[in-house]
Amino acid sequence: MAALAVTQTAASIPFLIAPKAFLIAGVMTSIVAASISSHATPATPPPGEARREFNLFPLVGGDSDVGIGFGQVSDWAKLGAECQSFCWRLETAAFISFKLRDDNSRLIVPFQDYYLLFSRPSLGPGGRFRLDLRASFTDETTLLYYGIGNAAPEPPPSTPLAAEEYKRIHPTATALGRAALGKDWFVEGGLQYTRNWLTVAPDSLLAQMQAGSSPAAPFLKGNFAAPHGVALIDIGLQYDTRDSEIVTREGMFHTAHLRISPQVGTALPYGYEQLNLTARFFYTPWPRWLTLSWRVVNDVMVGSPPFYELARFEETAAIGGVKGVRGVPAQRYYGKVKLFQNLEARSEIFPFTIGNKPMVLGVALFADAGRLWSELEKRQDDLDGTGWGIKYGLGGGLRLQQGQTFVVRADLAWSPDAHPIGAYFAAGEIF
Repeated sequence: MAALAVTQTAASIPFLIAPKAFLIAGVMTSIVAASISSHATPATPPPGEARREFNLFPLVGGDSDVGIGFGQVSDWAKLGAECQSFCWRLETAAFISFKLRDDNSRLIVPFQDYYLLFSRPSLGPGGRFRLDLRASFTDETTLLYYGIGNAAPEPPPSTPLAAEEYKRIHPTATALGRAALGKDWFVEGGLQYTRNWLTVAPDSLLAQMQAGSSPAAPFLKGNFAAPHGVALIDIGLQYDTRDSEIVTREGMFHTAHLRISPQVGTALPYGYEQLNLTARFFYTPWPRWLTLSWRVVNDVMVGSPPFYELARFEETAAIGGVKGVRGVPAQRYYGKVKLFQNLEARSEIFPFTIGNKPMVLGVALFADAGRLWSELEKRQDDLDGTGWGIKYGLGGGLRLQQGQTFVVRADLAWSPDAHPIGAYFAAGEIF
């Protein structure tokens, strides 16, 4: 469920969503920065001792689409024996990229993302309540649009890159609460508001399809030139037996969410409902050396959502991108119905300590696959095709865990849709 589901894992920022990547550089200077903390603490503190943990990860990276960029992701948390993962946690991230366009004569900023997330579990009587507050600002100037449906073709090679792109600025504020119903069962409720500014060129594929008579036109409603808001009401049910929400090795985490966006004139022009069912399983048959994790996601929209939501779930790309089907380019496929899975095997190969900070270097192999449909209400073979139409990505990557509350990952994925490979660098496990 969009950004409202911030309790699922550490929120992540897609530093390198690389649909045509041929260059990726992650400078892990945090190995030095990781030894910084609010005060010196032993690597293994005495049982029951409260302590604070600080993690900082500077970033430098680049690819052929978003150019070269830099930023940071960090967190500050209070730990204690009375808290399962943490007592409270403040996570921040920032990233900005630069690129030359127009025959290397013009410098543009393709991507900016900044967020602040505060998480406070174990509130109220018996510690049955949890609160997550998140504020973010995202500016994306080279988002891609090829068409609606699982069979949307790529444009001819002669199509100018600018014709495939549109721009979106969207600051967002989210408040989400969770309450325990009983052992392992939880109910959630939240509110979110996003303000949107779109820039769509008149000669772009997006503008042409909206103005034309193609089967995609009914999905492209709204005035792209006018700023608009989207308000969301979120209601959810969770079953959670995970041993840790940051690095999970055992347990299950299943969620059912209903998200409602009311339509209120031109201020909130999009009215729709979204149902998300997600199942997650974690099993460690060989402690430290092998953890298996599996996620299945089914996301369905009805009504009139804004077109950019058709490519996304949980505020990120679904069939493609850093938290969906890796290897497939982000924004490659748009549709109201999405079904996909992620299967991942992780191994912690090298635990070590820098200063007073415990670290773990790990590796992962994964297989992602999924499909989408333009809508639930009727079959549209001209948009979705008639065969299996499975989109998939295969790959592997590195994991670096710092302390108890912080993980960064770097993944490379191959897919028939990739050009030639997908590369991702993010905070937090994929799920």
